[in-house]
Amino acid sequence: MLRIANECIQRGHKATVFTGSWEGDVPDGLEVIIIKHFGLTNHTRAHSFHRKLRKQLDDHSFDVVVGFNKIPELDIYYCGDYCYVGRSFLRHSWFYRFTPRFLYFSNFERGVFNASSKTNILSLSDREKLIYQQYYLTQDSRFLCLPPTLEKARWAHLDKLPNRESLRTSLGIKEDENLVLLIGSGFQTKGLDRAIVALAALPTELLLKTKLFVVGQDKIDTFQRIAKRYGVSDQIHFLGGRKDVPALMKAGDMLLHPAYAETTGGVLLEAIVSGLPVLATPVCGYAPHIKTAEAGHVLRKRFSQEELNTKLHEMLLSQEKETWRQNGLSYGQNPGLYVMPQRAVDFIEQTCAQRSLYLNRTDEKSTDEQLYITNELRQALRGEDSFYQMMNIGGKVYREALGRRTLRFTRGEKDYFLKMHTGVGWGEIFKNIIYLRAPVVGALNEWHGVHRLKDLEIDTMTVSAYGIRGRNPATKHSFIVTEALPTETSLEDFCGEWSNNPPTTLKEIRLKRWILNKVVETARVIHENGANHRDFYLCHFLLDAHFEEDNHVSQESKLYLIDLHRIQMRRKTPERWAVKDIAGLYYSSKEIGLTQRDLYRFMKLYRGKSLREILRTEMPFWRKVVSRGNKLYESEKRKARVKESLQRQRAQERLQESLPDDVVKPSKTSMRNHLGK
Repeated sequence: MLRIANECIQRGHKATVFTGSWEGDVPDGLEVIIIKHFGLTNHTRAHSFHRKLRKQLDDHSFDVVVGFNKIPELDIYYCGDYCYVGRSFLRHSWFYRFTPRFLYFSNFERGVFNASSKTNILSLSDREKLIYQQYYLTQDSRFLCLPPTLEKARWAHLDKLPNRESLRTSLGIKEDENLVLLIGSGFQTKGLDRAIVALAALPTELLLKTKLFVVGQDKIDTFQRIAKRYGVSDQIHFLGGRKDVPALMKAGDMLLHPAYAETTGGVLLEAIVSGLPVLATPVCGYAPHIKTAEAGHVLRKRFSQEELNTKLHEMLLSQEKETWRQNGLSYGQNPGLYVMPQRAVDFIEQTCAQRSLYLNRTDEKSTDEQLYITNELRQALRGEDSFYQMMNIGGKVYREALGRRTLRFTRGEKDYFLKMHTGVGWGEIFKNIIYLRAPVVGALNEWHGVHRLKDLEIDTMTVSAYGIRGRNPATKHSFIVTEALPTETSLEDFCGEWSNNPPTTLKEIRLKRWILNKVVETARVIHENGANHRDFYLCHFLLDAHFEEDNHVSQESKLYLIDLHRIQMRRKTPERWAVKDIAGLYYSSKEIGLTQRDLYRFMKLYRGKSLREILRTEMPFWRKVVSRGNKLYESEKRKARVKESLQRQRAQERLQESLPDDVVKPSKTSMRNHLGK
């Protein structure tokens, strides 16, 4: 905030800062107004501040109001925070959404990011931008993605610091020891617990030569207990807040940053330009810079403690440490890393110049209608992109059910699938509630489901458009458009031949093994991350298989999980819903010729345990799976027999009606017996 304000002042503008408190000197040319506010909780204090701020703004006349907190009716919001609603939905229970804290912060966030808002946004992370768009359908035109926020005066003169050897000596680090840094206040969010576990997993000889320095302000009692429990207390040093971070980075061997959540993670970029190799999780907005600079490693999106342990071990022993160091120092010479305040003020001036235009925009959607369309599809639609036009697109109908219709259409050179929902009525909603099932009243589930699966690196559909209109859950209209996948071969069709023609060649056996592994991995990942499909059958997996020249399955092969309109997402998947999903797989695979060995392999991979341990401790879970799967199978068999009987009865009636009047018509009983014979 201060760097942006100083840049405004240097350009001849007058900048006024409204804040709850100010520490340190006030720069020349900057006016600071302290707003005293009170409250017993964070949200009540924030509410008090915002209420008094609004009165102050009404008493002044400013060209542009830039907020660093989420406040409705801002002209510009500097987006340095994560999406509160997106994070809360995955971390807290459904009841949390009715707490005063959630209602307050979600309303203020909606006032900034909602599609009908006039606020423009200075975004620091493409990843966080996509999350905001997932929950609020915020238009692309309202975002400006800023470059990194490095301060050149602090990081451009590292050569003036003492040399690396003297810095390490002053910290008590020997030449053959490894100095690992974890920097940032808020140790829980920064993943210090993960770091401690990874440190403890190092081989004893390497552990004794490795020290973890933790820099930042936070309570340390909990983490000291964790370190003591893992026996690494002597290897971890808590330094508190430090002003000599550049010197620490110059002396270190690597930065460990296994954060749980991080909008940007500026410390990653600071480490890179300091020549400090980095190991981080991909949730950090600046994690892509690690790959671009080739200055370390980024973990996979689906966090695994085993992967973190392995990567830490590999990086400490790697011969590439000096290469990563030099790559980072070279990357730090890029002048584009130090121009964030200039780009931000350019946008502020542009907003000021166009204020009369965007304050009187005529392209706003009504409050009960929201619409998101990718630029590619919008261009292909050639102006026919209103909510009404999207709901009336024609094409080949694939499926039609109560309140739901799925069709395929072509625009430009691409094929798309449109799934529209037109309301299911209160009767269907109450029926689901009575059976303790979440009613599906629109495309919202599928919209969030696609984003969640992509975040978990599970192959699924790609959304091109989404829209919703209305507030009444029984009559609201919504749609979702997804790109057509490169295959329409479901596992149900592909594997159906295995019962009569089981895989025998090496190529076929490898493909069967690959399919089994991918299905198990998909089930395990979604259940470990709080999701369940509710229609987890083989027909909802689409196979796109490719092979290398040596008949190994190619890395280009994909197994897509589709039909997500009933998916559920929580903090943790309840056992009954995991049982339902796995039972659905078991039921749909009963006639494809799987062996007992295949089923045992599924159990081992799904749980990540030995078969002996599973049979000893988890048999109640698997008995429920088998019981439910068998009931589904028998139920479908009964339905098939009833359907066949009805078809035979209708055939009999048509035959009777076709006989001439002078022919004696047999009774229904004799005809039924005759048809039976």
